[in-house]
Amino acid sequence: MSSSSPNGISIKTALWGAVAGYFVTCKLPKAIGPIGLYFSEPGACSVMRETLLATHKIAKVQYKGDPTEPLEFPSIPFSLIEECGPESFNMPFPYTFKWTEDNIDAKDLVPMFLAKNKTVSYRPAADFGLNKNTPFNFLVTKLGSMKKGSFDEAWQCISKGKCSLYFDNTWVKDDYESIMPDNVVKTLIHGYDFGSMFMSNYKEYQLTAPAHAAPFKSLATQIKQAKKWVFFDPLISKDYLPVDQKALVTVVRSMAQDHEETLKKIPRYEVVTGPGDGLYFPEWWIHVVYTEPGVNTMTSWRMPAQVLSGFKTSPHTFGNKMHLTLYMFFKEYVFPDWLLRWRINTGQDAWQAYVHKMFTHRKYLFDENAGAKYL
Repeated sequence: MSSSSPNGISIKTALWGAVAGYFVTCKLPKAIGPIGLYFSEPGACSVMRETLLATHKIAKVQYKGDPTEPLEFPSIPFSLIEECGPESFNMPFPYTFKWTEDNIDAKDLVPMFLAKNKTVSYRPAADFGLNKNTPFNFLVTKLGSMKKGSFDEAWQCISKGKCSLYFDNTWVKDDYESIMPDNVVKTLIHGYDFGSMFMSNYKEYQLTAPAHAAPFKSLATQIKQAKKWVFFDPLISKDYLPVDQKALVTVVRSMAQDHEETLKKIPRYEVVTGPGDGLYFPEWWIHVVYTEPGVNTMTSWRMPAQVLSGFKTSPHTFGNKMHLTLYMFFKEYVFPDWLLRWRINTGQDAWQAYVHKMFTHRKYLFDENAGAKYL
């Protein structure tokens, strides 16, 4: 049997050509893009980078002071971010910004969502009466499995506080343009990997996300209500916290100490994002999130992984560093985009399956050793 095509090119050669073409067109630009920016970075980017690096130098001195007073992130004008472009979200230090002065009312926002008539991913809201979150108990946070349905169907449940959009990755550029100014969408969406929509309707102020971090840079844009964030510099996490990773999520290993008191004794940053506020932070910045009651809506945007900077700033042990770096390398430069989209869409359910598996064991262990408050 011949392994050649009618025109004389072997099937093996054709396959290798297809693979080479894929890497040249899809993956090579990701590899050489940062090199070009290094030599020709826009002036606005240089101003941002120098300001943030100087802020971090000052912060390293402040870390040695009284940890009971939280620090703050600098604020960057949105016009500077627009001028810098996508490189604004590849900076070495967190910052806040204001992407709009308009405050969208819930009675206007929900009709916008309903008008899209789109299919969303939603899940039962966490039962905080049954499982009260504390800052460092991420490994026992339980959420129901994801469902898919129309936003109308989801809203009937969200409006009663029984469901939430949680890591809903179905939103694309056209969807954001219906709820955000065009110039904002253009600035934020260029160069991002994916965005996740979060919408909840809790009756009370809740700690909704215990300490965790992602292996890539992130951007949060608050649309309605507010969230409070508590952040730890990776330098601090490495020295103060028992950092670990599960399913690529950076977590803090469960501890029996009083979580609130521990939190107060660690150098940290606190920031509140209200409607129209944006918040950028690099990889490995462990954070705790508190959510105000009412129709609370926020989008989290994830940027392409930066393999070298990620390895350099990681608070993990060398073994975990190598594991995460290898995965990020394959994600950015080897795996096809369709596979990554599938992995992203299934990632939260895979993570929650792991959490559910460990829940009974961990709850028993910490109930026996420290009582029910700190799991």
